[in-house]
Amino acid sequence: MSGLYQRLHSERLQLRCLTLAAGDLADPICGSLETVSLSEHPKYEALSYVWGKDMAPTPMVLGGTDIPITQNLDAALRHLRHRQLSRSLWVDAVCIDQSNAVERAEQVKLMDRIYRSASTVLVWLGPAADDSDIVMRSIQKFDKQYWQTYDFQVGFMEILHRPWFTRIWVLQEFVLGKNPRIGCGAIWIPWVSFFFAWDDIGGLDVGGAIDREYEEQFREAIIKTFQPLWLQHIVNQTTESELASSHVILPELQYGFGENFPQLMGFHSEPDLLRDIEENPSLWSARYAEMRYHLHKSPTAKAYWKKSELRNIIPIQYHNFLWHSRATLLNRKSLSFVTILKGTMNLRSTDPRDKIYGILGLVSEEARENIPVDYEKIAEWTFVPTMEYIIKHESDGLVLLGLLWCTRPFKSSFPSWVVDFTISANSTDCDSPILLRGSCLDASWKWTQDAEISNDHTTLSTSGLSFGKVKAVVHFTEGDVQAYVKQFQNIESLIARECPLNEPLWRTLIGIHNTGKDALDTDMPLHQRFKVLMGISDSQTEPRASVALAHRMFQDNILPIVRGRAFFVTDMGFAGISTPGIRIGDTIGLIFGMVRPSVLRPVEPNDLGVETMLANKGIRFHRITAFAYVGCHDRDEFIQLEKDGLPDWTEHCCFKNKDILKFYII
Repeated sequence: MSGLYQRLHSERLQLRCLTLAAGDLADPICGSLETVSLSEHPKYEALSYVWGKDMAPTPMVLGGTDIPITQNLDAALRHLRHRQLSRSLWVDAVCIDQSNAVERAEQVKLMDRIYRSASTVLVWLGPAADDSDIVMRSIQKFDKQYWQTYDFQVGFMEILHRPWFTRIWVLQEFVLGKNPRIGCGAIWIPWVSFFFAWDDIGGLDVGGAIDREYEEQFREAIIKTFQPLWLQHIVNQTTESELASSHVILPELQYGFGENFPQLMGFHSEPDLLRDIEENPSLWSARYAEMRYHLHKSPTAKAYWKKSELRNIIPIQYHNFLWHSRATLLNRKSLSFVTILKGTMNLRSTDPRDKIYGILGLVSEEARENIPVDYEKIAEWTFVPTMEYIIKHESDGLVLLGLLWCTRPFKSSFPSWVVDFTISANSTDCDSPILLRGSCLDASWKWTQDAEISNDHTTLSTSGLSFGKVKAVVHFTEGDVQAYVKQFQNIESLIARECPLNEPLWRTLIGIHNTGKDALDTDMPLHQRFKVLMGISDSQTEPRASVALAHRMFQDNILPIVRGRAFFVTDMGFAGISTPGIRIGDTIGLIFGMVRPSVLRPVEPNDLGVETMLANKGIRFHRITAFAYVGCHDRDEFIQLEKDGLPDWTEHCCFKNKDILKFYII
């Protein structure tokens, strides 16, 4: 392919444009390359798309030579070319010599100018599928009434599941482009129209229509099981299904009908309902199987759960982030790395280096000058200077460590203070500390930050507070509710011995949910539910509905926090929950500016193969091995200080009389 790609002179702002030959949809794809200079203001459109993995069954003919392209690009070019006239496009996979790492690096540095200079950016989502034509036409017509329907919102959700919304590179392509147009199949619409529809149906939550249909079908399915036709069918049917207990049935009934579910289902009281379940176990087991089908396996249920999956695929409020980013850059301002990375935590890239290279067009010129672009070197060669720049120039830079974190080998020369930019934030990952919030330690106190990076780029020195050395660790083991309750009971005994001032255990176990209204403002607050869960309720005979609420608290609030993680206590009387990489002897440290407490382990640089200029100076080094939630000792005092604007951290009991320490992290 060397004949196709003549050398580009980056100092002349050169790039190649693809002249896409005219043709019908089924015709072979043909085109040629032309070298142009951005300084001469060439006319072209830039394509924003996802490469895809599979090569097209028929290659593209470029300058008389067959070259392989992916199926997604093949489909995009077929839908983009005109029938009578050629079209000038910039397409990265074709216009950049992908076999030339030096050229790739040089073109990455020009990427912001390439997309800014294009007459428009064409966002290709892929061929028509899953009723996408109906969805796109309704947006084209601005049919806001149809946007509120179940069919539209399911179709729109399917579009959001397309790969374009999950990739990092397309971010700057869209944000920098002039008047982007979004295409799916043969239909192209202005980006503003698409985003209006996205916002109108609730952003990432994609709409109440799916939720309403799911809940309504579930209630109708239950009601149907009390009708004679269904009852007769069950009587005549032989079933070997496992009998279901009231403990599993009641939570589902309450979910469908609310707190007064016995009356709404025709029973005078909850005891009457319980009696009916006990007297007709086979009938209720069949009824429960129907309930479970409509909760998890029906077409509507599958749509509901697929909608829920979006939170782990697309960043929360992604449409707002894209909209506001365009506005910021339109005003000739730049974005900070922290703003971009927090807004794009779920996005992915095939090449780990592209998690940084793919956003360089959005940051300041100073930032770009400090970040080396080199595809011939390993990813860490880019990650270290990037994190160093962030810490030095962005006041909230250390926050990233508590967001983009995964367990890494302890004996590694890669600095533990450098974010792993390759990971995607996932609240279901036990290594992720995202849910470990809700305590006084991660509030917005006015810490005095003094983070510095050593001249040899090995060590982060920064101030913080210690909450003691880890004295005991309890790793949560998988099991049913009762298995976890047994672990919680043992932990309460441990707290009584070692941490008598710690907050109630239920607060520690729910982490980030401490900041939610469910902690206080429900018919049965979480602290009461926890008592029922633990079997220590004040009531002699707790209603089964309360048991159902307690089990739902476990599933919704506790299990996402504790699964795969560990409980710990320290020699200073603090307790909390940590990501897995914690052990006895570690230090729980709050590094100013990091938001979440970190788990620090003493280490000698030589043990890691690290040569640092700070060695042999009596300095004690640590590595970050995990992150933690640490329980508050006086939440009422903390809440009052929070209402006062957190004026002085030294006034809070958890911090009083604590010495500010210097941590050296490698």
